Amino acid sequence: MGTVVVDQVGPGGVLVSGADLTLSEKQKNEIVAAAVPGATVDTYAGQRVLRFRDQIILKAQITYLGIPHPIFKKRIQISRAWVNVAEQAQRDGLRVRFIGIYRYGETTLFADFDPATYIRRKANNSAAHVSTNDLYQAYVDGTFWRVDANGNRLTTVRSDLLRTHLLGEIAQVDPSVEVFRRFNAELFTDGWVHVLDAVNEMHAASWPDRFQSEWQGFYLEYRFDSFVRANGLDSLVRFQKEKRVGRFDADLVFPDGPYVSHYGDLKTSNIVKRESPGNDADAIRRCVNEYGKFWYVIYDHATTHARDTGGQVTVAWNRLRRSLGQLKTDYNDLSYSSKLKEAVSFRSMRILEVNPANFHVILDDFHQGVQVSGAERALKVIISKRNVDNFLIYSETL
Repeated sequence: MGTVVVDQVGPGGVLVSGADLTLSEKQKNEIVAAAVPGATVDTYAGQRVLRFRDQIILKAQITYLGIPHPIFKKRIQISRAWVNVAEQAQRDGLRVRFIGIYRYGETTLFADFDPATYIRRKANNSAAHVSTNDLYQAYVDGTFWRVDANGNRLTTVRSDLLRTHLLGEIAQVDPSVEVFRRFNAELFTDGWVHVLDAVNEMHAASWPDRFQSEWQGFYLEYRFDSFVRANGLDSLVRFQKEKRVGRFDADLVFPDGPYVSHYGDLKTSNIVKRESPGNDADAIRRCVNEYGKFWYVIYDHATTHARDTGGQVTVAWNRLRRSLGQLKTDYNDLSYSSKLKEAVSFRSMRILEVNPANFHVILDDFHQGVQVSGAERALKVIISKRNVDNFLIYSETL
């Protein structure tokens, strides 16, 4: 048994704290064999493996990554011997699986790590990482997959579905996520979006926030709302500009027929920043309690600033707003010149899910200071990019 108390997925998918259990080689074989009827223990390329039809299963226990890493980080060890087995299997026309076994109490889950990237690196006792949230997602939904920051694909699977997963009989596309994938295919081909072009486009469509100084976020909202409506996808995701009194201050609604499955927020972030502010902390807490989850959909962008090109764009932007009746006659041509973004290029996106298994990690309280009246502002969450793995459910990069 391990000695460090870390995050664990307990009965019912509830997050609990506890030390890792230690599984013997016999126990690991029995756990996989019980989940995959027909799998047998065998020797292949000099290693003890499990054989299932045309598949070679290499297995290891999922345990805590170790101090000083966050308590949600877990891993399996991949040895050079596994790479040798994978190369032999490829020559023999067999498929190799790198399978992680998670066992805590009565909870049994698996992680299927795509061997491709580890084989290319010629792994030598390296670690394949998995987070508590990856396991939680599998417990709740049966299967879950994502690609991590290093390009490794991992799929987590509940024990009752492992055999079906190995046979390739599980569809792994969330319809809501598919909406964003389709939107990205359009957005990421735009290249650089200039402030004047964006403002004119939003003005032609009478978008409410077309004259805001931080225009890039409102332009993203406008583009997403237009895309969803034009493609008839609002039964899966819809953007709400006007929030209902007494409901959550969130701009994404994920319907479930006539009801609401959950809420989310669409945000932009400068690609060089390490964190971005989120919503009111209490509102997110209530939303997770009521709906089980909350999604942040974050688009990172590269940025050029008007101040770096002499301020001409700032002058043109202010004059455009003046000509459209948004500024008084005595306006300043260089107003907001130090901060105005001249152009942005959307480069990547992430969908982050806040849920009961990672709520304690994502909600690092962030004070917004005090209001002009002297009263404290409401406490807001902060999204730290260093902890992304524990709530990342989808990502895409240009």
